[in-house]
Amino acid sequence: MRPYTIILPIIAFLCVTADIPYAAEGSDITAQHTQEHKNTYPVFTAPEMKLLSEYFTNSSDFTRISGGAEFGVSPATGLHLEAGYVLSDFSQDGFDDILRHSLFIKGEKIISESTSILANVSENFYDNNNTNLNGGVFVRYQPFAHMFTELSFRHFDIIDTVLPFNNLTYSYVVTIGSLDLDIKSDDYKVFLLYTPVEKVSFASEIIYGDYSDSNEKKSFMFEAGYQVLDSPYLRTAYNYFYLDMKEPAPLTKGGEYVESAYWDPANFETHTLRLEYRQDYREHISFGAEGDLSYTPKSGGLSMAAFLSASYRFTGQSSLRFDVRGFDQDKGIDRQGEADRYWATNYTVTFQHRF
Repeated sequence: MRPYTIILPIIAFLCVTADIPYAAEGSDITAQHTQEHKNTYPVFTAPEMKLLSEYFTNSSDFTRISGGAEFGVSPATGLHLEAGYVLSDFSQDGFDDILRHSLFIKGEKIISESTSILANVSENFYDNNNTNLNGGVFVRYQPFAHMFTELSFRHFDIIDTVLPFNNLTYSYVVTIGSLDLDIKSDDYKVFLLYTPVEKVSFASEIIYGDYSDSNEKKSFMFEAGYQVLDSPYLRTAYNYFYLDMKEPAPLTKGGEYVESAYWDPANFETHTLRLEYRQDYREHISFGAEGDLSYTPKSGGLSMAAFLSASYRFTGQSSLRFDVRGFDQDKGIDRQGEADRYWATNYTVTFQHRF
């Protein structure tokens, strides 16, 4: 497997002050979502439905194609529930394709003005005879208007370090080997968002992962950001990310092909500068863009990422969103030293309707 620079989970957690979905690794309800919707659940909210699709490919010849649907409703004050189904096809040159059916249910409960609990459970059925039960619990606490914290636990197949439709470009587990070997993880996370003054934000995160192959993951993220403009929305940020895998990843074989089951760097770090832009055009059209430039001290390598999103609101109840994401680096890092150029692209389309 060709290793790659990860500006990846960094941005996922750093977008928490922006209106970008899926800001947390493995969670599709952002800190901002929680803050904005706290106290806004009516006794009953009209149901909503989402139809989602995605396509991901990279220079390691790995491809994931997913399609799914989810249905959500708020049956009581402070309670939101969602359930759905996702079909995913994983393929990589030299290896047998793997098809997966996933059923899931998740929910958010507002306990008080400062506290909410999120939980999810999913069952994954693979056509290589693996069946795995995944789940997680997220406790979110906002003691002050300018501070937000999250403590969480997740048990999941590591191919879903970033879930389907959740910015797969940012995931460092993008090889079919983790499915061949059926590797799972127990992840423990502490996240903090602090906004001392208007338009200035700081975020940090620590994750410890206990892999089923006896490996251990440790990661740390820090971000400092400043919102330059309100309309159009313009924000700049500096990101630091650290990742260390205790042991080399196990090898997986497909015919004559042999590669690591996942990226396994030791003491990897990267520095990233990012610029975000969002603007509404007329009544129905919204556009967003993001650019990132990262530097990896270990290899002296540079990487660039670009993200474009556009959404169209047909009515007050229906909307369509399209996202394109791309990543490219000149040279990366593996456990032994420098590695080759790496690129990845990701496309997602989402249709949402509120009844």
